[in-house]
Amino acid sequence: MGEAFQVSFTLNSNGSNFKAPSFSDFNVYSGPNQSSSMQFINGNMSQSLTLSYVLAAKKEGKATIASASIIADGRKTESNPLTIEVVKGTANQQNPGAAQSQNQSSPAQNTGDDLFARTIVSKSKVYQGEQITILHKVYTRYNLKAFQDVKFPDYTGFWSQEVPQQSQINLTQENLNGVVYYVAEMRKAFLFPQRSGTIEIEPMEVKCIVRQRSNHAPQSIFDQFFGTGGYEDVVMTAKSKPVKIEVIPLPEANKPADFSGAVGNFSFKAQVTKDKVKANDAINLNVSISGRGNIKLLDPVKINFPENFETYDPKITDNVSFTANGISGSKNFEYLIIPRKEGTYQLEPIHFSYFDPDKKSYVTLPSPEFHLTIEKAENKENGGPTQVITSVAKEEVKQLTNDIHYIKTNKVNFVQKGTTFFGSGIFYTGLISPLIAFISFLMLRQKYISYNSDEALVKSRKANKIAKKRLLKAEQFMQSNKKEDFYDELFRALYGYLGDKLDIPVADLSKEKISDSLKARKVNDAINQKLITTLDSCEFARYGPSSVSNNLDKIYSDAAELITTMEDAI
Repeated sequence: MGEAFQVSFTLNSNGSNFKAPSFSDFNVYSGPNQSSSMQFINGNMSQSLTLSYVLAAKKEGKATIASASIIADGRKTESNPLTIEVVKGTANQQNPGAAQSQNQSSPAQNTGDDLFARTIVSKSKVYQGEQITILHKVYTRYNLKAFQDVKFPDYTGFWSQEVPQQSQINLTQENLNGVVYYVAEMRKAFLFPQRSGTIEIEPMEVKCIVRQRSNHAPQSIFDQFFGTGGYEDVVMTAKSKPVKIEVIPLPEANKPADFSGAVGNFSFKAQVTKDKVKANDAINLNVSISGRGNIKLLDPVKINFPENFETYDPKITDNVSFTANGISGSKNFEYLIIPRKEGTYQLEPIHFSYFDPDKKSYVTLPSPEFHLTIEKAENKENGGPTQVITSVAKEEVKQLTNDIHYIKTNKVNFVQKGTTFFGSGIFYTGLISPLIAFISFLMLRQKYISYNSDEALVKSRKANKIAKKRLLKAEQFMQSNKKEDFYDELFRALYGYLGDKLDIPVADLSKEKISDSLKARKVNDAINQKLITTLDSCEFARYGPSSVSNNLDKIYSDAAELITTMEDAI
């Protein structure tokens, strides 16, 4: 008990959507750690994929590791289950605290020059809105195995855009001050400061699992034979230093009146699809801005249209890519214009202004003038196009005298002379209406109190609504690519829903308790197993987000489907 061992799942092919079994009876020290191999023998290729975990048992007795599953060659494949016999260990292994100290020691930030983290920015002095590249890296001379609990800064004061990365972090070599390190690039992002002044970027912190030579003697003949007894996996914390960025406000001198905050290097183009149409026919005005800078933050340009033109909000299309120099691409604004009156019109030149930080000056780009010829609309009878007029000249009606009023052309209801409201049916109805309303209010209130008197029933009714709110918040984190926050919110949504729905106190809430409660309510075993698998995926992701699958949409849809399915089943 407490002794670390490794369990490996090996597939002799390529696979995807790996689902690990529940390790509820074990402490997970590391994993999933992925390795692959490929061989060519007599012209035939063979390959294998291995996913491994480092575990330690929590209690004595027999423990079962259920089957793992993976999609290979278009079908689901499962591994064999394993039975582990856990026996009484040494005093060090019986004490969970001692075991954790041996396997997960954390010398905090004092990792020396052999393991450290750095936050690197392309510029430390920029203009407001100017693009900055930021890199978070870990440098090591140890045998690095995995990462845990990665905490990135919030980039307060900046608009940020993270560069998508692969799910598996690859190590490269880098010479720093004459010393060669293995380097892991944890995150790359582009920042755009939204205010002037000095803005501090908080440190990045990460726990690294490294393999070190140990002073402990080999524990078995296998350790002696394979030479693994002289090493142990330990956890070290690496934390970068905070970085300060000096943000210079944009100059007020020579600032164009139509400047809307664009900073970078851009080009500008505007064109119309037609310059000669009939009244009430549509014209498209396409405005395209391309270049490098804060292109995703650009607002539609201001255009002065003639009074007889009906216009709509533009359709906006982004086409952005990530390069070594930052964010670049184009942003298109498509305006729909409908002229309502014939004539010859001239659209004033459209201007787009931006600040060029390299030139340290404003640049204004004009479009050409557009001359539009609007012909009279057709108005044919017997099935021809019908002229639609939605805008006509309007004038207020002025009352000149009071002796003659407009003639009523609709139906008039006459009232018999001498009829009074007092004593009528409407009078008595109005008299007793407050009493009826008061009695109804008392009855409804009594029903409401009775309906909400059972606290467990109230929590069960509101469980689905609360879960949907948390799923919506998780979806927002997913769209922002905040994986750790996404998995954390998804985990809370599932656990909170099950606790309220099944009336399980927070202190007793566990996967075993949830599974037993669902079985007692005769919920399908397939739903039960899928729920436990999803909870495990979220739980692994909270402690090792860099080592789980990057298919956030699949995990999110599974969780949403599970809640809907269990709502019907329960």
